[in-house]
Amino acid sequence: MGLPCGSIFVILGTMKIVLSQTMGYCKGVSRALDMAQKAIEDAREAGLPVYSLGKLIHNKQVCNQFAQEGLVEINGPAGQQKGVVVLRAHGIGDALRSEFLDAGYHVVDATCPVVKRNLHHIARYAPNHSILIVGHAKHPESTAMQGVCIDQKVIASRLITGLQDVGEPEEGVSYAVFVQTTFDQSLWTQIKQALSVWQDTGTTVLFANEICPSSVNRRTALIELASQCDGVVVIGGKDSANTRALYSLVLEMGKKAWHIEDETEITNEMYQCAILGITAGASTPHSLVERIVGALQQE
Repeated sequence: MGLPCGSIFVILGTMKIVLSQTMGYCKGVSRALDMAQKAIEDAREAGLPVYSLGKLIHNKQVCNQFAQEGLVEINGPAGQQKGVVVLRAHGIGDALRSEFLDAGYHVVDATCPVVKRNLHHIARYAPNHSILIVGHAKHPESTAMQGVCIDQKVIASRLITGLQDVGEPEEGVSYAVFVQTTFDQSLWTQIKQALSVWQDTGTTVLFANEICPSSVNRRTALIELASQCDGVVVIGGKDSANTRALYSLVLEMGKKAWHIEDETEITNEMYQCAILGITAGASTPHSLVERIVGALQQE
């Protein structure tokens, strides 16, 4: 059955471990993993190689498991035998998608429905708005948003990674703002406020989406968890944006925090907490959480 969210464990009669009420896989990640598993099976039956465009999710354990099943990570259509390619939940630019199709690949689109909706709306608003994208530089979702095309031409957009990038509006220009679904909530709030000031001068600023509700719920649960703990262990890939955001949130609350990928990173300092919280990013399997809690209990 596993460890239910919100569980409480006592270690050696002294330290208490509390699990967050909301953590681990989001629906978009679960959907992508299911689609990848089916793609592997279908490709095996058809005698075709099967690939993922970049890392399927930001979790090395899961990616290693899929690699053992035959899923090969690639960065583009050239240089390997044509076969089945799985597009990750973060989405993909239109030009690169077309390259795979034109090269003869069978494309399995595992783009998160929330992300796909945002990509569609960028194309919808672009004819009458200048597109602003708020996100982390080089993050695959931000890259996908910057790669939306109309009539095979990439839509011009500007990436905002922090307050320093907001700048000033151009006279007579209307703006549509899109935020990466896993972007830092506190930073997004600050950037949104700065862009809202533009409206005071008569500039039209349309906020076309918000951070994914799943990410918001996970962070809300973390705030409740951290408020009752001395420190929090955040489990997830070091290159996972939403996991890093959880880690930063704990630090912003003035609590100790550890961002770890597996049980080998458990430290003695964690045992100095009377109450130790546990949470996990959207790409973290529950089995890994169980393994780390089990390792903590062995001390």
